[in-house]
Amino acid sequence: MIRQQDLGDGIAALIYASEGAVNTLDGALNRELGERMTTLLSDPTVRGIVIGSAKSDFIAGGDLKELQNARDPQAVQAIVAPFLKALRQLEKGGKPVVAALPGSALGGGLELALACHHRIAADNPQARFGFPEATLGLMPGAGGTQRLPRLVGIAAATPLLLEGKRLALKDAQALGLIDAVVPAAELMAAAKAWALAHPEASQPWDRKGYVLPGFAVQSQQGRHFFLGSWARVKKAAGGHNAAAETILQVLQQGLERGLDAGIAIETRHFARLASSNAAKNRIRTLFNGVNRARSMKMRPAGQPSSSVRHLAVLGGGVMGRGIAQVAAQAGIQVTLIDVSDEAAHKSVGAIRAYAEKEAGKGRLKGTVDQLMARIQPTSDYEAIRAADFVLEAVFEQADVKREVLTRAAAVLGADVPMASNTSTMPIGGLAEAVPNPQRVIGLHFFSPVDRMPLVEVIRARGTDDATLARALDFMKQLGKTPVVVNDGLGFFTSRIVTTYTSETINLIGEGVSPQWIDNAAVGGGFAIGGASLIELTTLPLLQDILKSMRGDGQRIANAGNIAEPTVARLLELGRVGKAAGKGLYDYVPEGRDLWPGLAEAFPTTGQPDVETLRQRLFHVQSLEAVRCLDEGVLADPIDGDVAAVLGWGYPSHLGGPFAYVDRIGAARFVAECDALAQRFGARFTPPDRLRRMAAQGETFYD
Repeated sequence: MIRQQDLGDGIAALIYASEGAVNTLDGALNRELGERMTTLLSDPTVRGIVIGSAKSDFIAGGDLKELQNARDPQAVQAIVAPFLKALRQLEKGGKPVVAALPGSALGGGLELALACHHRIAADNPQARFGFPEATLGLMPGAGGTQRLPRLVGIAAATPLLLEGKRLALKDAQALGLIDAVVPAAELMAAAKAWALAHPEASQPWDRKGYVLPGFAVQSQQGRHFFLGSWARVKKAAGGHNAAAETILQVLQQGLERGLDAGIAIETRHFARLASSNAAKNRIRTLFNGVNRARSMKMRPAGQPSSSVRHLAVLGGGVMGRGIAQVAAQAGIQVTLIDVSDEAAHKSVGAIRAYAEKEAGKGRLKGTVDQLMARIQPTSDYEAIRAADFVLEAVFEQADVKREVLTRAAAVLGADVPMASNTSTMPIGGLAEAVPNPQRVIGLHFFSPVDRMPLVEVIRARGTDDATLARALDFMKQLGKTPVVVNDGLGFFTSRIVTTYTSETINLIGEGVSPQWIDNAAVGGGFAIGGASLIELTTLPLLQDILKSMRGDGQRIANAGNIAEPTVARLLELGRVGKAAGKGLYDYVPEGRDLWPGLAEAFPTTGQPDVETLRQRLFHVQSLEAVRCLDEGVLADPIDGDVAAVLGWGYPSHLGGPFAYVDRIGAARFVAECDALAQRFGARFTPPDRLRRMAAQGETFYD
């Protein structure tokens, strides 16, 4: 709802006060704004208008649930049309309108603020300002692509629109998004004073003689700018970022015209994007799914809240160092244990070197010295006696993991949670190494730890509610996105990634060109192809992974699989990977060339078509994901889709392996898998669940 207040002296205030923690814009609220603006602008006793918020923030953006339910462009336009009309009313109504911003203004909230003649923000260091729509496959839909560049110029506006970056208050003011900053207690008074002092306020783009700041679209500088922007977007997105491409298109076309014509172009493209399958997939996975995970709804009820004060990290390798760093950044005291004092100090030195690089790029909170003061290196397990949480991150070898867990348990309290960062080993087996195994849980972080938001939380059969609750509270402290899964070989993420990697190796073993495999994967939306990923992983490590994930060898995912003998053959021929300069490719200073011996080692009868390649690479992931759901590894498809997109870079426009099935349709997906099974092996056989869904026309999501 919008509350109206009389600020005195002819100044009226419209205060957004939606239900819930933040203000969001929906169709009903948009219509209400239009009605109230019509009334106030026609009232001769009203001299000016202040738009504010009853919340600690201004407006968080549009109602994504309403937008997700819009089935076609016409339904989307019906939501935004009243808002667009209201914004032009307030701009051209002949009375000053001031945005009073107590905190963050994002998306539609910032679009409303930009339509106001003046923007005053409270001095709130937590406030953020920006257009995050592109991160969800959307674009601003209420004039953001037209007002922002008309205010700050094309060069400054474009990266904000394309990247969805959120600016801190000082940066937003420096750019010109915010006109003034005042103490929070003075916000409404300052807004009122400005309105009284500027009775003839108008927008610069509505004044005669207005010129776009910086450069024009068709200037030489403008043409070069857009040429470079298009090239970067195409390269980064592989043709699967419709939002970024559309934003550039709308900027070019709209900024050559007047504001109203530009907004009409924006509206048409926004409605198309918002009603697309890709946008709905991104909203479901990256907004609904991520928010579900971060809300801790899977946290056991009735357990007291907790926080980690002293974390023991066992192992100073890449993952151990990363975990120690993010914990210290969260204000937690960390003791890092390694095999010797020398090794522990060396690990901490590596953390410092990395932190200094991050600080140089402006990406480190606080100072390097503050961070490092919270990390103590040692080889003495006595130093962790007072720890209230332990995280093992040693080499992926079961006996080594059991040894360090046993040594840690000997000095810890009986109820201190003990977590393993293993990516594949069943947690139940590791728990047998310690007394009170109910306190053992898996916390599978992803590398680099400070940048990857996902943590796979693995609950073993014996893990108790208290341990799960404390682990999730720890994830909240670190600001991570936890997905809870049940125990099993490879859990969820490693199991699906191994399936995908195995299919890539199967193709290599069949003589398919690595470039052709990579082109199919990248063309489908992956940032890097499977063959290139194999080169980075190295073949010896890949051999160990495949062996560890084989299990008893009877899983259907192994049927017809030639990945292990293919890797063994490559190793016999002296091929290792990029690190050694010789893998599927030969590496030279000038670049890389396909190893000539590959065709001799794995003869081919011809390269398959790209559609068959993509089906093999993508269908196999969905099949294994459904098996995880059937086996109880996953509780809900959305957990799997979130883990896929955040964990191994599954293309976000597809939503994840479950949304991928919905996109194709269960009946068609089953038919394609049956055809693949006949040609390439029983690993493509659809589970019974999918056959039932196909017969009954069901989907994983509404």
